[in-house]
Amino acid sequence: MLANLRSWFAFHVSAAFISLRSLGQKPIATIMTVMVIAITLVLPALFWVATDNLTQLTKNWQHGGNISLYLKTKLTKTEQEKILLEVRKVRGVSVATFKSPDEGLLELKQQEGMEDVLKYLPENPLPAVIDVVPTTEVNSKEKLQKLYVELKSYPQVEQAKLDIQWVSRLQAILQFITTLTHSFIILLALVVLLIIGNSLRAAVHSRKEEIQVLKLIGAKDSYIVRPFLYAGIWYGLIGAILAVLLLNTFLLSLTIVVNQLAASYQMHYELLGLSFRQITWLLFLAIILGWLGARVSVKRQLAIIEP
Repeated sequence: MLANLRSWFAFHVSAAFISLRSLGQKPIATIMTVMVIAITLVLPALFWVATDNLTQLTKNWQHGGNISLYLKTKLTKTEQEKILLEVRKVRGVSVATFKSPDEGLLELKQQEGMEDVLKYLPENPLPAVIDVVPTTEVNSKEKLQKLYVELKSYPQVEQAKLDIQWVSRLQAILQFITTLTHSFIILLALVVLLIIGNSLRAAVHSRKEEIQVLKLIGAKDSYIVRPFLYAGIWYGLIGAILAVLLLNTFLLSLTIVVNQLAASYQMHYELLGLSFRQITWLLFLAIILGWLGARVSVKRQLAIIEP
């Protein structure tokens, strides 16, 4: 039993190295095939990463979706401090910061073109504002809306503002990209099958005479097919590794742009790349597609070749 297992293992190791050496003997054709496979795998992987980044962004949307409470202008400083303390005690409030009318006016003056306009105003028209950042427990639009209504109901609050429309749009985009990603994965998986199958069909055809001799001396189809199956696996594996390198390079080039965009919205967002789980799944999927494409194509070709 152990001897048979060792023999089986030796046959597979030998077939794997023979197929790899065969690919190395045709470097240009191999590189072109691997590059096409890599580019094909990059597309669904890119949508996959984009979906994860949007999902992560929607999980942390409350950090950029603050509630602004505009206080009545007739409140005294003591009344303003009192309402600030009351707001901080409300369940669901993580941070509540007070901005006086003078601080608001100073920020407005720093904007381009506003200083000349504001100097003609007889007095500061801005109210005091309390900016509220929800806790992580407020992780849905319904919970945020409930918190918004509760804070808005305070008699000291003249007006409240909640910008949640972008969250709904972001969730709609996320759902669309998720559906698109699944469609791309299925479609491009078929493309990888065709690429590998076509490449190995040409390899089988070029070794037609060798296969005929092997059949004449009694070689089984499983023995003949085995190197081609490993060639398909090598195509898929190398293509997937190259796809991971290309995608990570592309994402690295986007990091600076994303950081600048997040900073313009006073947010900090770290762009997610391919996780270890995603890389593992991509390599596994590419290996399976390589094996399946090789098996379907080579089996059909062998049935045609007769000694």
